[in-house]
Formats: sequence, structure tokens, C-alpha cells
Amino acid sequence: MSYRAFWQQIFALALPVAFQSALVSALAMADVLMVGHLGSEAVAAVGLAAKLNFVLILIMAALGTGCSILCAQYFGAGRHEKVRQTLALTQCVGALIMLPFTLLVILNAEFLVRLGTRDPAVIQLGTPYMALLGLTLFTTQGIIVYESAMRAIGRTGWPLKYAIVAIVLNIVMNYWFINGGLGVPALGVTGAAVATVLARVFQIGWMTVDVQHTRTLHLSVSAFTGLRHSTLPRRFFTLAWPLVLNFTLWSVGSLGYTLIAGRMGTVPLAVMSLLAPIEGMYHSLFFGLVNACGIMIGQRLGRGQFDEAQWLANRFMWMAPLGSLMVGVLLLVGSPVLLATLATQDSETLRQTQWAMVIMCLGFWIKVFNMTAIQGILRAGGDSKFCLGMDMVALWLIGLPLTWIAAFIWELPFIWVYALVLSEEVVKAAGVYWRVRRRYWLTNLADEPETLTVPA
Repeated sequence: MSYRAFWQQIFALALPVAFQSALVSALAMADVLMVGHLGSEAVAAVGLAAKLNFVLILIMAALGTGCSILCAQYFGAGRHEKVRQTLALTQCVGALIMLPFTLLVILNAEFLVRLGTRDPAVIQLGTPYMALLGLTLFTTQGIIVYESAMRAIGRTGWPLKYAIVAIVLNIVMNYWFINGGLGVPALGVTGAAVATVLARVFQIGWMTVDVQHTRTLHLSVSAFTGLRHSTLPRRFFTLAWPLVLNFTLWSVGSLGYTLIAGRMGTVPLAVMSLLAPIEGMYHSLFFGLVNACGIMIGQRLGRGQFDEAQWLANRFMWMAPLGSLMVGVLLLVGSPVLLATLATQDSETLRQTQWAMVIMCLGFWIKVFNMTAIQGILRAGGDSKFCLGMDMVALWLIGLPLTWIAAFIWELPFIWVYALVLSEEVVKAAGVYWRVRRRYWLTNLADEPETLTVPA
């Protein structure tokens, strides 16, 4: 593969995804900034509820990843009917999984918020926000699966189109419902959640109409009935269960860092809430690159072009972290301007946020390396079980215990506790680098029997 073709594909696949991911992160930042004038408690409430919701979004992302892996390989092999069946199966499974979680979040919103804070003001503000976010789970699940399938077949610009309109609509309604006007009372933090619910309903409706007019992704009755005597469901579940377990346990562990911060006080929780969208913006620039890596490698694995897949993996493994470090330095230089937008916050919150940004900007390149190796390379070849084991060891045996000890046994300042979160990434980087070099992920998932043997 020539470097010219390499870069052309990267720009075509990565830029729309990166731009969309940046917009989603900007929306999360807008939620925080637009309630900032209500105080640190409002910021902490929005950040905590969003982090709890993030656990469920990652479960959806796991299903979307499984859908994307199979769709990319089937599309690369020219088997479009299998792309449609994979999309149909993932939407059904996702809806069944989200039903109990939706009821759990709506009926137990206050209990979930209390897990992360003792502050009565944060609990009072965060409970209705969390309950309303529960209403978005079904629509968000459908959106994520549709986006995964679209990107897998190279239509990366489509999700961007839907996201731009939905995000603009969300921000406009945020301002309206938070501050009131035109006959609507000022709803404060709750208004931000109402705006999110309405924007998600609009987005999923628009996407569904467009998908049904797309030949490769059109979900007809045959896409569902064709699954009855196919090995696709078994293959999907074999691929997806490590992903769902991985994403669930990782997201719960990631939530653990926020809960530790919440138990350290409202200021550390507010710092984590402020950093979350900034970190999202930082990584969104490279999420597109990682997504392009997974699509390009997955399509070549589906065609059996293993040497070219290995060539791509080698290039992405050094490009992504190097680019991340360069962006981190630039972000650090511009951090005073960025933090100036948070002038309504108290001085201690701003001071600790500045120091935490130093750690984030100079150390998060290693997270981008792990994203590339795991999401872009290993999972493209279906190596999900290793990724599950590596994530669990690094997070649950290294990162979380060390951070908890630093916070509550050693009683270190929050900034040192935040720095120790990176211990998880260091351990993970060593393991995934070794695995990529072992080449177990060079597997053609599309080249297997497609029908079950039905007894006479």
C-alpha cells in the first residue's frame, strides 16, 4: 500500500469521526459550562450523573464495537447481506439489554447519585438530572449501533451530519431550558437533561429514516428471519461477550476513580467533572484515527490481506501516540485561555484543575497508544478475550487499588491521586504491545461457514 493511498484513506475515514467525537465532547463541555454560573455543586452534579450514565454508554459501545468488527470484515469480503443481518441482530440485542438498565436508572436515580457524593446539594441537583438521562438510553443505544455500522462500511460522514444538527439543537435547548424564557420556567440543571432527551429523540428518528433508504444497511424482514439458521448470532455472541464484559467492568472501574474523587470532597469531584469533557475533546482528535485504523485493518482481514494489515498496524502504533503528545503540549500551552472560561468557579477548583491538566496533557499519550493497539488493531481481528484480561489486570489489580490507597491510606493530595490513575495505562501498554507483536489478531472472521446444519 502506497503512503499516498494510506493518507487518503486516513483523511477520508478519520476526519469525520474525529470531528464528530470532538462535537460530542464539546456538548459535554457545554453542559458543564452552561450550569457553571449555578455553582460548583451544579458542576459536580452534572459531572457525576454523566459519569454514571457513561457506564451504560460503554456497554452500548461494546455492542457497537462487535457490530463494527463484523460489518467491516463482511463489507470487505463483499457480503452485504451479512452486514444487514449483523446490524439487525445488534439492534435487537441492544434493546433487550437496555430495558432493565433504563428501569434501574429511572427508579433508583437518587441511590446512584449518592454512591458518588455526600453533599446534599449535589444529590438534590443530580437526582432529577440522572433520572431524565435514563430516558435517553434506548435512543442512545440505537444511535451508537447505527453509527458503528455506517463507519464500518466507510460512510463516516453520515454520523457527523446527524451529530452536528442534534448537537446544535441540544445546545440551543440547553440555554433555553436552563435559563428559561418564551413561557418556559428556568429549570437549571434539570433543563440540561430535558434538552438532551429531546435532541436524542430527533437524532434517532432522522437516522432510522435514512438507514431504511440505504441498500447496504436497509433492515427488511429478511434481515431478521435470515438469522434463524445462521451461525452469525453464535459468532456475534462469541465476539461480543468479552467486549460487553470488558467495557462494563472497565466503565465501572473508571467510575470508581470518580467515586474516589467524590469521597475526597466536592472540589476534587468538580475538578474531575471539569476535566472529563476536556479530556474527551483531547481524545476525540485521535478517536477518528483509531476508528480509521480498525476499519482499514478489518476490511483487509476480511479479504485475507494479512501482510497489508500488519503494515497498517505498524504505522498506526507510532503515529497515534506521537500525535497525541504534540497535541497535549499545545493544549497545555493554551490551558490558561481555556480555564479562563471557567472564571465563575472558585479559585481552589481552578488551581487544582490547572495542575491536573499538566498531568493529562503530558501523560495521556500513553492512553492513545493503548486505544490504538486495543481498539484499532487487536479487536479488529477479534482478539477480544486478551483485551478483556489485560484491561481487568491493569484496572482492577493495579490502577484502582493504588489510587484508593493513595487517597485514603496515604492521604495524598488530590493531584497525586489523579496522577496515579496513569499507573493502569503503563501496565496495559506493555501487555498490548507484546500481544500485537505476537500477531494472534491476524484473523479472517468472514471466512467461516455461514449456516447451521438443520436436522432432517
